[in-house]
Parts: sequence; C-alpha cells; structure tokens
Amino acid sequence: MVYGSHCRNPQTAICNRMSPAILSISAVTLAYCIYYFAWNSPSLRNYFDKKWGEENAKIYWIYFVRWVGVFFFGIVSLAICLVQGIDLQAVGLGFKNPTPTLLWTLGLGTVVVVLNYFAARAPDNLAMYPMIRTPVPWPRRLRINSALTWAAYLLAYEFAFRGFLFFTCLEVMDLPLAITINVSIYMLAHVAKGWKEVVGAVPLGIVLCLLTYQTGTIWIAFLVHVAMAWGNEGWSYYWTGKAHG
Repeated sequence: MVYGSHCRNPQTAICNRMSPAILSISAVTLAYCIYYFAWNSPSLRNYFDKKWGEENAKIYWIYFVRWVGVFFFGIVSLAICLVQGIDLQAVGLGFKNPTPTLLWTLGLGTVVVVLNYFAARAPDNLAMYPMIRTPVPWPRRLRINSALTWAAYLLAYEFAFRGFLFFTCLEVMDLPLAITINVSIYMLAHVAKGWKEVVGAVPLGIVLCLLTYQTGTIWIAFLVHVAMAWGNEGWSYYWTGKAHG
C-alpha cells in the first residue's frame, strides 16, 4: 500500500505507519456522527417540511440524508485517500477475484433476500421501513430513485467501512484486531435503529470483513448490502401494502 509521509520527525517511522489507520478511524467515526446528527436534526427536518410540504418532504428528506452519507462516508474518505497518496486499489476499489465475488454475492444475496421476506413483516421493522413513509403504492419513479439513492449511499458506506477503514487498519494490526475495530464502529452505527440491528451487525460485519479480506475488494460487501437494503425495502413495501390493502 502506498502512503504519503506526514511525520515531521523522520525517525518516528511508526507514526508514518499508524497515521492512515488513525485517520480512517477518526474520519469514519466523525462521518457517522455528522450523518446521525443531520438525520436527527429537528430544524433541518422542519426546513424540508416548510419548503416542500409534509408529504413531499417525506421523500426529499430521505434522499437528503442518503446524499449526506454519500458525501461524508464516500467523498470525504476518497479525498483523504487521494491527499494521503493511498492507492485506491489497496483499499478495496480494485477489480479482481471475479469468480468468488460473483458466487459469494449470489449466495449471500439470495440468503438475505429470503430472510428479509420473513423479517420485514415484523411490526418493529414496518415501523421503520420503507424509510420513505409515503403511502403505497409508490409511482415507478419513486421506486427507482429510492433504489438508486440506496445504492449510492451503500457504495459510499462500504467504501468507508470495508475499504478505507478496514484496509488501513490491516496495514498496522493483525486481522482479528482490524475486524474488531471495524465491527465495533459498525455496531455503533446501528444503535439508533434498535438492538436487533446492533446484534445483527456483529455476524454480518465479521462475514463481510472476512470476505473483503479474502477478495481484496469491497464489492461483495457492497452488493450484499444492496441486496439486503433493496430486499428489505421491497418486502416492507409489500407487507405494508398487504396491511393497508
């Protein structure tokens, strides 16, 4: 992995090695904090309600918070990598190991979509999803835009967690510790959604880190996460329609 040198004292080589990992841990944690406070800001939400009306604001607000995530998880992480001289292929953005990537994506993707069928009908899930709280059925444009903004957000999210954070940690620590740090922050990112998602983040986070480590890319993590998000939104949409049909 190629990193720039940023320690003024040339004798402190360990600082050079540790600085990208420390920076990634700080950046990803801060990105989540900004995302969380934006999501939970009454003043921002009231602004959307006043500008677009309550019903339209339900749509544009979700788009907004997803793009906030794209910026702080994805664009900021990417900018840090470029400024630091970090090889983007070395933090998971390469294209390699296509066969295991495809097989694992199809296998895990199928499993999570099937599991979502049963989990999505639970009342606590339907209280949160679909995230866009407008009545079903949705127009086609809304369904497409929701799917695309989900994918954009999750690409940024997985690059931050399983790319930038994970691979920079691997440079200076062993695999178990890198996974522990990654999954710990990943768990914290799900606290606001309840204990079930916090608990679920542990096995999922470990599996995604291991597959990322084995393939050297973020693509399994990204595609499986998209399958999970789209599956949950689709089944939640379905069960919501059933409940109000």
